[in-house]
Amino acid sequence: MHVFGPFDQFPIGLAGAYVPPVADRVQHLGVLDGLGFDHALLIQPSLYGSDHSALLDAIAKSEGRLLGIGSCDASVSGQELASMREAGVIGLRFVGVPGPDGGRYPGTQDLDSLDQLLPDMAAAGMHTQLWADLDLCADTAATLAQRGMPLVLDHLAGLSPQDRPGSYRFDKLVDALSSGLVWIKLTYLRRSAQPLDYQDMRETVEALAAAAPKQLLWGSDWPFVRMAAQPDPAFLLDQLLAWLGREGFARCMTENPARLFAATKSLDRQTATATR
Repeated sequence: MHVFGPFDQFPIGLAGAYVPPVADRVQHLGVLDGLGFDHALLIQPSLYGSDHSALLDAIAKSEGRLLGIGSCDASVSGQELASMREAGVIGLRFVGVPGPDGGRYPGTQDLDSLDQLLPDMAAAGMHTQLWADLDLCADTAATLAQRGMPLVLDHLAGLSPQDRPGSYRFDKLVDALSSGLVWIKLTYLRRSAQPLDYQDMRETVEALAAAAPKQLLWGSDWPFVRMAAQPDPAFLLDQLLAWLGREGFARCMTENPARLFAATKSLDRQTATATR
């Protein structure tokens, strides 16, 4: 999920890929309460670039309910990352998809920055999140798994409704998830060709749940930027419950995130042990 603003305190400073919605920390917590969530993970919006003021403010005022994923270029120091981690930022996001004009997606960091930041990220206890096409997701997953770095793949790693078990793309993704250090967000609404219905993604999501049940996470992507048809988060939750069943739904919502956060926390301990 994302927060924007309050704009009188945290104005948008970049010309980005979309117009910012009204979605401040108070509205966000209201959505969580309405859906029955105790906790959520905020993702740094591209419109704020590397200015984390709004994100950190929302985390600080959430009474322990929120953590965050930041966005930093290679100039950030290890000390700065450690401070961000202490403030509740548990990972950094990198983007490998083009922006609306075909160039680099505005306000984001690419994988060149990740290569330089990995040691300091591990030392701070931060994992990696990646928004990219499936091939880049799979290649990055293999590389980071060898280095012990947890990786979360955004937006269903680019899977389409046509990607089913036995297809090259689906099987390549499942292989990428097999290390146990790679998770995938079931943000299937972004991959569907049926707005507000999403039934074309059901078979793909159910197949993922059968192939890698412990590596699935849910991402609502609220407040649904760059979407003409605005989804209903409660509908999405009911739909996912129907697709995964109660056991799979509980695993996706609670058990799997807990395993990811545990793996992230262990990074700084591993780094400290290795440098003694």
